[in-house]
Order: sequence, then structure tokens, then C-alpha cells
Amino acid sequence: MNNKRLRRFSIGAAILIAAAVVFLLAFELYLRLTRTQVVERDSRSLPILALNDAEILVEYTQRGRRLIPGARVLIKNHRISGRDIVMEINSRGFRDEEIGASKGQDELRILVLGDSITWGSYLAAEEVYVERIEEELRRALKDRRVEVINAGVGDIGLKEEISILEERGLALEPDLVIVSFYLNDSRPPWGFPGEIGSRGWLRRHCLLAETIYKNLKLRRWIRERGEGRLEWTSAMNDPSWVSDRGAFLKLAAKAKYDWGAAWEEESWGKIEREFNRLKEISEHRDFAVMILFFPNAFQVYTGFLEDTPQRMLREIADRFGFFYLDLLPMLRGYRRKEKDIYFDWCHPTVKTNLFIGKKVADFLIENDIAF
Repeated sequence: MNNKRLRRFSIGAAILIAAAVVFLLAFELYLRLTRTQVVERDSRSLPILALNDAEILVEYTQRGRRLIPGARVLIKNHRISGRDIVMEINSRGFRDEEIGASKGQDELRILVLGDSITWGSYLAAEEVYVERIEEELRRALKDRRVEVINAGVGDIGLKEEISILEERGLALEPDLVIVSFYLNDSRPPWGFPGEIGSRGWLRRHCLLAETIYKNLKLRRWIRERGEGRLEWTSAMNDPSWVSDRGAFLKLAAKAKYDWGAAWEEESWGKIEREFNRLKEISEHRDFAVMILFFPNAFQVYTGFLEDTPQRMLREIADRFGFFYLDLLPMLRGYRRKEKDIYFDWCHPTVKTNLFIGKKVADFLIENDIAF
């Protein structure tokens, strides 16, 4: 190859490389503008990026997922609300303000356990129903200091929630523990292995590399172990579940690894075992327990009432002497006033969180619970 041809080849190769670099940088910029990502706040070095909350905001322990005490992050383009959300975790590992070590004599403390609905990572902290309960109670109980503490963590179930109570919540000496129950609480998290584990420098700072890695891992996980777990997300597009109870129950059966677990008989034995555990703790530490049942959008929007799980849970809660509030009838009434009350199939909008917070506070006051 003579010098002239070599020069042409070198120029062509340089152009191709430059074009590839520009394309990759443009794609990286596109992902940063459109995809959900978790970014460390107040970072003095190149900020760590993540497609979810792993490593920056959440740690994995032998007993499940826990929020990292003191974590301060920004969740950009949240996949549920599409908003940028500031997430600050206090020194006790809760999404809440700092809480004193000792409880005042006139202080009422309520600890709220739950999953992503309670944690509310897709909303500002003051928009989540937990804070709305606190505001309503403070307005009604002017002679008492009221603290309603958000102990929610995304992607956990009833077993993990009670473990959080044991590990972190009991130290706060709650007068009342509210268990915010969702339909999949008997099931362990479905997460795939690609979500867990250490990440190299490239994946920690490049969304393109992280996206490619996660997609490959997820496809492999679904092919090897997760086939059928997400089938219901396609089946829900068939509107027959709105008017046909049989079609609804078929949809629930397809979702048995998620919210459909509440229609599986085996789930209730697990729930009863955990409630027994909770009862023993509450008697030993002298606090009241309230079960708050969150339905999903499918139950709320049907033309008929399908509340089999709600009735099952009420029976168990009554047997253990727990207070019980079913949000299903309230939300079915509320949907007639508000067009959109959910972001998706389970996460309530800001207005719906406000509505729920008011209803819970009213229930506590009317039944004189823990006052």
C-alpha cells in the first residue's frame, strides 16, 4: 500500500471512529435526558449513575432491601411520574426527617410500613400519603406532637416489612404501626440477578453501558427463569377484564407472581404466619396495629366488585385484633370524581395520595386509635 492509499485509509478510519464516538455520545445524552437514573447529590467527583436505586440508595442485606442511612440522591425522569425527585434518607434509614432518640410524653408516633406505594419514590416526600396523614392529624390534634414515619421500601413484601420494624422501627417506640398491604405482599421480590452485584467504572458512569448490560441480563433471566412472570402486562391490554369477572380472574391468574398472588390460596398461609409474628411483637412492645389495604387499578376500575382478597385479609386481621381499613370502596367512589387516580396499575397520583391520607387520618380519629 503506497503512502497515498495509506493516507486515505487512515482518514477514512478516523472519520468512522469519530462518527461512532459522536453517535455513542449522542445516544448517551439521549438516555440521560429520557431514562430514569439515580444520581448522587453533592458529589465532589464524577457522579455515579444507576438505572435504578441499587448501590446508591438501597443496600441488599440477608433480610432484604434496606434504604441506606444518610443517602442523598436525585432520581431523574422517574419511570412512574416522569419527574425529578429529591430523595433524602435519614440516619435511621427512613425517607423522613430526623427523629429524636427519645419520645416526648405528649408525642404520638406512627410507623408506616409498606412497599413502593408507601415509599413514594416517584413523588416529593410531602406529596406521599404518609405525610398527608401527619398533616391531617396535626391539624386535628393540636395539643399533641404527631410524627408519622415513612418506613416504606420499594420491591419488598410483608415479611421484609416486619423485619424492618424489628431492625429499625422498634427503637422509635411507635404507638401505632400501620401495615400498608398490597396484593403481592406474600411474594418475595422478583428481581433478576443483573440488578445486584458490583459494577465497574464504566457501568457506574455510563448509562449506555449500564442499559446494554441490564437489557442483556434481563432477557437472559426471563428466558431461563422468568418466563410467564410478565405475561399479564400484555394481557391487561384486553379491556374485557373491565366488565367480565371471568376475564378479570384470568388476568389475576396470569399475574400470580405479582398482584395476582392475592387470589392464590397458598398466599394466605404465609400472610397469617407473618401476622402472627407481628402480633407477638406488638404485644411485647405495646403498640396498636392497623392494616391498610391498597387495591390495584384493575379492582378499582371494574364494572363489578371483586374484593376476595380484601375479605380474606379482613377475616385474618379481625382474628388477630388488628384495626383494618379497606381502601377499595373508597377509591371506587373517588374514581367517579377524578379521571386519573393512578400513574399505572398500583401507584396513586398526588391527588389520590391526598385523598388516601385524609381517609386514613379520619379513620384513626373516628376510632380513637392509639390516642
